[in-house]
Amino acid sequence: MTVPALPTLRQQTAVLLGCLLMLLTVACAPLQSVVPRSVAPAIDPQVPAAGNVQLVPAVQQAPDVPPGKILYVRDGNLWLWQSGNSRQFSEGNTWYQPSFSPDGKQVAYVYWTNNFSDLFVMGSDGSGLQRLTRGQSASLPDNSWTFRPAWSPDGARLAYVSDANSELPQVWVMGKDGSNRKQLTSEATGVQWADSLSWDPNGGRVAMTAAPTMRDVSQVYLLDLAKGIPEKLTSHGNGALDPAFSPDGNTIAYIGRPNTQAELWIRNLDGTKTAHTDKLPYVRSPSWSPDGRTLAVLAPQNGAFEIWLMSVRSTATGYELGDPRQLTRDGAVDPTSGLTWAP
Repeated sequence: MTVPALPTLRQQTAVLLGCLLMLLTVACAPLQSVVPRSVAPAIDPQVPAAGNVQLVPAVQQAPDVPPGKILYVRDGNLWLWQSGNSRQFSEGNTWYQPSFSPDGKQVAYVYWTNNFSDLFVMGSDGSGLQRLTRGQSASLPDNSWTFRPAWSPDGARLAYVSDANSELPQVWVMGKDGSNRKQLTSEATGVQWADSLSWDPNGGRVAMTAAPTMRDVSQVYLLDLAKGIPEKLTSHGNGALDPAFSPDGNTIAYIGRPNTQAELWIRNLDGTKTAHTDKLPYVRSPSWSPDGRTLAVLAPQNGAFEIWLMSVRSTATGYELGDPRQLTRDGAVDPTSGLTWAP
């Protein structure tokens, strides 16, 4: 009788990584909101030319029309909201976690299939597609995963998370052309795994979702890029995730869970000014408007995630958050891919 081979450590880790990503998805969202991943047989994504993409009236918009443009993901494709309308911006069902460059001229995104993922960069009009990482290996257990691109303030580098040199994702940085890759965190620095990232507009730090062990809930940490040491920023009883620096670098928005309910929190870096709201249950993925006056978030409505807006005003003692205003209707936005907002 032939005895089946036991799974390798790398195979076990691939399963564990998949479970971790699913837990991050459902920790702040109802189960029915999880977007299924489509399997793609080849890594040759095609980007439709911006001029050829048709407006899709099925995605209705609220009357409020803020300035700028917002990229989000629906059914594994990029969608662009601008001037009160949404249009499909890619096809192939393998596009996730977009991130506009600071000037809005480029987009980094994740090409995600059933057994690996890679980072790409393209122009915001869909031109100049460039692959930055190569996670697909000849041996399936050796495939690697790459997620969560975040641009440096000067647009020259990208931070991201990858398990290319570890069992679980760690924070890396590289040039926007894929050069000079460097791993920034590891278990030796007190990080067992990391997820969503936001680069300080002042340049010296990256905010990240992370945890020191698999037994610990995630919190938001600040990673000093020069020292390589993370500093814990939040201490919510049931965890925190999805940090987003404000455009001036003085404030961080994130999702906190002091109890079982996910809430939108904002705070300054020393914690002397804070505010939070629980008006949107299962809220995810805050993203600042370019002028820093508005936050876009994702929250479910009628069983699917939609984009909501809230005004933010700093006061002498804290912050004032406006009432949520629903921006999209029938958007069916992927909560794990988040939002990215450019001028």
